[in-house]
Amino acid sequence: MSAALTPAAPRDASGGMMGLRARIADAARFMWRPTPGGAPLAWGRALVLALLAVFAFDMALDTLVVAATDLLDSQMPFLPAEIAEETTLAEDLFGYLLLAPVLEELVYRGWLTGRVAALRFAIYGFAAVGLFTASVFLPASLETPLSLAGVGVAFAGLIHWSLTRDRDTAVPGWFTRHFRWFVWGSALLFGLMHLGNYEALTHPLGVLVVLPQTIGGLLLAYTRTRLGLGAAMFHHAAYNAVFLAGDYGLLW
Repeated sequence: MSAALTPAAPRDASGGMMGLRARIADAARFMWRPTPGGAPLAWGRALVLALLAVFAFDMALDTLVVAATDLLDSQMPFLPAEIAEETTLAEDLFGYLLLAPVLEELVYRGWLTGRVAALRFAIYGFAAVGLFTASVFLPASLETPLSLAGVGVAFAGLIHWSLTRDRDTAVPGWFTRHFRWFVWGSALLFGLMHLGNYEALTHPLGVLVVLPQTIGGLLLAYTRTRLGLGAAMFHHAAYNAVFLAGDYGLLW
């Protein structure tokens, strides 16, 4: 049995289009209790303003969380060090501003519409992520075969989705009923995936190092379901751009 997600234009209590403060409050409520979205906003001024509001909220929360964890870490060191990698500016721009926003949004949030074709693609996507992750932890001789297999699975999923996206549009009832768990689970997995950017944990609290990414995953889910997949990719790229600028000393 399936159920369609009921389209609902983003409006405030007065029936008008949602203002910036109302948008931030709506995003906060979503983090606490995710609910399915309706038809996303069309590209235009309203969408840009909504995206700016959610992005500003994301950055504010991130700043508070980083400050709090750094304060705790100064009293009792537990945060792992970030793994330093030798990359060029061109590689970072491509990886952080294009590759990661597109691929990660497709895998972790592209399917939050709940449509059968999208859910099927999610299975392919998470299988590919599993292969990529295994390539890091298994013997080096398996790294290339597993990585190539991951790429193959991802492309197979993309092709399968493109062939069925217009046909398999039903939304299963179980997805709608358990939507919040899918959002919370995907955000947690998205956060934990970023542990690969750090040295091995030496303390259980070290997992808090990826709390900003987990919170970001929740807000990206809001952006994806209320503003659209393209907006979520822009949100993700803008977030990465801020921290990339910081890494290159462009913010001070």
